[in-house]
Amino acid sequence: MLYRSIANQLQDRINAGEWPPGKRMPTEAALAAEFGVNRLTIRQALAQLRQIGAIDIRQGSGTYVSTPPPPILEISIDAASQVVDTGSVHASIRSISHNVTESPLGYEADPDPGAARHLGLDAGQLGRLDIRCDSDGIPFSVSSYWLDDRRFRGLAAAWIPGATLATVMREVYGITLYYDWRAFSAVAAGAVEVTHLGGPLGAPLIVRDGVSVDPDGTPIYYVRRRIRAERASYVLHYRR
Repeated sequence: MLYRSIANQLQDRINAGEWPPGKRMPTEAALAAEFGVNRLTIRQALAQLRQIGAIDIRQGSGTYVSTPPPPILEISIDAASQVVDTGSVHASIRSISHNVTESPLGYEADPDPGAARHLGLDAGQLGRLDIRCDSDGIPFSVSSYWLDDRRFRGLAAAWIPGATLATVMREVYGITLYYDWRAFSAVAAGAVEVTHLGGPLGAPLIVRDGVSVDPDGTPIYYVRRRIRAERASYVLHYRR
């Protein structure tokens, strides 16, 4: 088919360095004019390249050559460590990254019944804080935290640049967080994850969700963290 031939030609040009990793490629209209085809054919060719991970298509921004995948991060889980951020994903990322940042993406009311059940609250009392974690400028994870909106509505505005959520809770609210439970599953990337993490729609994601509590055991938040599956693996360490 014609679109496959065009996809192969574009891949050859990427391999030859015409568009290096991270470079924005010509628009669909420009490529259609260059190859003398309609935009649908170009769109099919680009979709094929995206499927094999050669390019990222970013809504409203354009088509970019994919950067080489970073090393797979081994995230160590120490069953004896209960304080949040001790042996956590952030400590693991810092073992391979010079610059780890967490940035709030937004806060809004979100009456999620599942989160409400985990927190023992009415759904109407919940707010959701979304955070993206970057490793050396590359998106690593996107996390959604459901909290008591009456207590934490100003959380995003109180954010400390360069801090983690655990640090903000400790410094602003005087709360030291402890792990209550964590679970692991997998899900296909949706529009939100593609926007913030890149990669194709439907790509596999590792999901880690759970509840963190204060020293008295009162649930503070329910979290749902998503990581592109090729970025990380979790390792549980047992102690005798």
